[in-house]
Amino acid sequence: MGEDWSPARLLEDVHGPLYSLGLHVWTLFAGDSEWALRLPSAVLGVALVAAVSRLAARWLGEETALPAAWLAAGSPFLVWYGQEARNYTLLMFCACLSTAFLLGLRRRMSAPGVVGYIAVAWAGLLSNLSFALLAAAHLRWWLDTPGSRARRLTRATGVALGLVLLTSPWVPQIRRIWDWQRLQPSRVVDLTETPLRGSTTFHAGALPFAAASFAVGYTLGPPVRELRAHPGNATLRPHLVPLTTATLVFGTLTVLGVRALRRRRRLGEALLWLLVPALLVSYFALQNFKVFHPRYLAVALPAYLALLAAAFADLSPRLRAGFAATVALLWGYSLHHHYFDPRYAREDMRAAGALLTSRAVAGERIVAANTADLLFYYYRGPVPISHYWLGWAADPVARSQRLDRLIADAPGAWVVLSRGEDLDPTGAFARHLDERHPDAERFRFEGVRMWHLRLPAPAGKVSTKRS
Repeated sequence: MGEDWSPARLLEDVHGPLYSLGLHVWTLFAGDSEWALRLPSAVLGVALVAAVSRLAARWLGEETALPAAWLAAGSPFLVWYGQEARNYTLLMFCACLSTAFLLGLRRRMSAPGVVGYIAVAWAGLLSNLSFALLAAAHLRWWLDTPGSRARRLTRATGVALGLVLLTSPWVPQIRRIWDWQRLQPSRVVDLTETPLRGSTTFHAGALPFAAASFAVGYTLGPPVRELRAHPGNATLRPHLVPLTTATLVFGTLTVLGVRALRRRRRLGEALLWLLVPALLVSYFALQNFKVFHPRYLAVALPAYLALLAAAFADLSPRLRAGFAATVALLWGYSLHHHYFDPRYAREDMRAAGALLTSRAVAGERIVAANTADLLFYYYRGPVPISHYWLGWAADPVARSQRLDRLIADAPGAWVVLSRGEDLDPTGAFARHLDERHPDAERFRFEGVRMWHLRLPAPAGKVSTKRS
């Protein structure tokens, strides 16, 4: 955001080049207002309702289509990502569509079906690399297509090689951007190795939090910012009643869904779709390769919704109505927080950008600590924005030197900080600013802290004051 787009940048983007390309083309016609940036995900979110419904019907039976559509339409997790200018809704749509193609091929092989699968799977990989977490489940289905064992193996190998070839232009950047040696099982973790986020990249509560996010979104329990800043019972205690209710309701539905899938002889396939991604993402975090976040498991959400749909389909009408009403109440409570409680809102970078637009003057500097992308969008004034990596906050020398370098020779500087708990959970950077610049103006918006620093004139220069 805020930077020139080019084909070369497309090949450097390994986090969703297809979505970036589509959004770039769309903004050429629609502009880059907030509604224009969010509209593609909203449209895909609507399409995802139909995709989840048809996937469930093809995989688990027509009786699951209606509950699957209802679950996809109301899911707070899908509502959250359906309102973001990010690639996760496209990822989940590709997961549904590619799996539907593959389930059709399992019944009857056809050239259009194979081409359709390859096209959608490639789109999935280019929407987000976490699409590859479906490999185990999809391989299972490819090996169950018609034909001899040798033909099935040849077919699966050919499709895999074709997808690798189509994705090969991005492979050099994929190899450079991550430290793949960290995935070696025999690797001994260096005790001096800096974790990717905070004091650890994995927590015992990671998988339960992901399960809760799938069930009721991020807005039923404590606000995520509070949970990051103060993890523990004190933060959870005020939310015990809705969280306990959600655990009982969705725990029961999950158990019933497992039984429904076992009856349909689809439980093994569901476990490959649900558990393999969870285990791999957990392993990435344990190896300090990639942080854990529920969105990295988004490819598994369609399978979970289909599992719940199977549970609803097998219930008696009276129980189905009771569970549906309870789920609707829980989701309504979660979505009420999502829309109306500012504590659950995303960082208010809009207000921060408006303040900078009205107050920042030429010659000053703007330093974005953990906020660069959003700030590039919401502030488009004459003052340049410099990015400050908050990981430097752990080192007192680097913390000071890096900041001094960004604001050198400026009469003033604006420092904008959000999500400090990610890389600086102890708040060392904010304390450093408060101690070193006690006379700085301070501003607070939801999830955002700002400082306006008055800096001494460099030696040999005469300071001028604004009236």
